[in-house]
Amino acid sequence: MTDRSELESTVQTIYKARQDNDIDALMAFFDPACSFRIVGSDRLGSMTQTVDDSESLRIAMTRFMDNWDFSKLKTTSLHVDGDTVFAHRSGQVRFIPSDVWNNTEFIDKFTFKDGLVVDLAEFIDTLQVAETMGLVKS
Repeated sequence: MTDRSELESTVQTIYKARQDNDIDALMAFFDPACSFRIVGSDRLGSMTQTVDDSESLRIAMTRFMDNWDFSKLKTTSLHVDGDTVFAHRSGQVRFIPSDVWNNTEFIDKFTFKDGLVVDLAEFIDTLQVAETMGLVKS
């Protein structure tokens, strides 16, 4: 099991790399076989499909950086249970293509092994995201 303060620091550094749009710094924290998913209905298509290899993860993270501005999000709390970190985030996000801002909050669940993220699940308001992206009508 990794030290609690080390895990908390790593998660905050991951968020900093994401905010800075530094894909190489971000990817350095993920195991090559890391599994990533946004938890939600399969009806939302690729948005909620699991990716589980380094190349697919890099593509997914790059798309997030290209389309979503997380600069006004703050980490509200971090909870550590063994090698799992639950991060509660809140604030505003911007969908860059249409310059739409939304107030939101979500939970990220990071699972670590040997200092790297091996699983990341994001619990977000998928309806809000789908409406913002124009996938469903509001």
